[in-house]
Amino acid sequence: MRRILYYCQSLVGIGHLSASLRVIEALLPHVQVDLIQGGLDGGRPPEHPRFRRLVLPTLLHDSTHGGFVDPEAPGDDAAGLDAVWSARAQQMLAFLRFPCDAVVIEFWPFGRRRFKAEIAELLGAVRARCGDVPVFTSVREVLVPRPLEKERRMAATVLKHIHTVFVRGDPEVIRFDETFSLAHEIADRLVYTGYIAPPPTARRPPRRDQVLVSQGGGDVGGELLEAAIGAAALLPDLHFVLAAGARASGEQIAALRSRVASPNVEVRPFLSDFPEQLMASRLSINMGGDNTLLDVLAARTPSLAYPYRGNPEQGIRIEKFERKGLVHALGADDLAPERLKARIEHALAAPYPRHEVAMDGARVTCERVLSVLDAQAPPRRRSALPALRGETDTDPDATDSSVTV
Repeated sequence: MRRILYYCQSLVGIGHLSASLRVIEALLPHVQVDLIQGGLDGGRPPEHPRFRRLVLPTLLHDSTHGGFVDPEAPGDDAAGLDAVWSARAQQMLAFLRFPCDAVVIEFWPFGRRRFKAEIAELLGAVRARCGDVPVFTSVREVLVPRPLEKERRMAATVLKHIHTVFVRGDPEVIRFDETFSLAHEIADRLVYTGYIAPPPTARRPPRRDQVLVSQGGGDVGGELLEAAIGAAALLPDLHFVLAAGARASGEQIAALRSRVASPNVEVRPFLSDFPEQLMASRLSINMGGDNTLLDVLAARTPSLAYPYRGNPEQGIRIEKFERKGLVHALGADDLAPERLKARIEHALAAPYPRHEVAMDGARVTCERVLSVLDAQAPPRRRSALPALRGETDTDPDATDSSVTV
């Protein structure tokens, strides 16, 4: 059976990993999939005999200094980080199984350029053994805007290394060229798949007078949960369920609970049954992460979305979604209790939009990958991977602020 190697590195939340796992679920009935995963170990990996997974030693984005941090050894320890990089390389190469028929890399080269050497080593090892296998990338439809010179490097890398760029989005809602001005230079490699949403649910629970407030899979957004506690005291007929982030500590959850001043608020850790809770709620208040927004659309639950402030990507998406009537955007001024109460009441009274959004991206990505493999000619002779390490740039994503909650 054919084998696909999948590489996914998250830095803040689990959005990239969640999208990757949904594509992998679609691929597994047809191929073997080996996942190399870095970052937060979230999501629900499939239990399947054709699935293998390597969880690399963790490197996360340090929002304070803009670099990397090893969560097992906090602090600016360059030697410690070098050891993490070395351990990752050794584990990654030991994990590989051949032959490999294709590689899928999440987000690169539109982000994760500080992992360029690691990705080069991975692709070099595959091509040394398997020849010019197709390399695909899957990327969200909104990028953090970059200077033109950095966009040129991204486009050049696509033309040199990438067979197909799968854009997770619906061009009727957001076009890729709205945040990547050189999309026309790689137009022959772009495929809009639709959003990668959760599969449809046969049975939906009845709606309750519940507001689900979620922080997402990262460790930002505590101010949103605190604001909901204040608004809940003004809305006694609604039950507020506050879902803390996957990385929230026991101390953080206890601190939130200590702020609760009304009996209609329940603070819970990260919800394992989040989709079911979402379908049962009359309103979602969330951080506007791309996967959360898709969960909201799939559940057809009205949403107030408060974007992560670390970069403009989520704000851009929320603005575009709001123009279609799909969500209601929240700003910092809306977090005052009286103001948030008014926004909640308005969202509950507004009619739900009729606009249909393409959301079958996992299936479309799977079908496209399989069609490329089916069309492959007999393996060509081996060829060297064009050098990534030797590219003479100053690493345009040196701060890699394009991270997702």
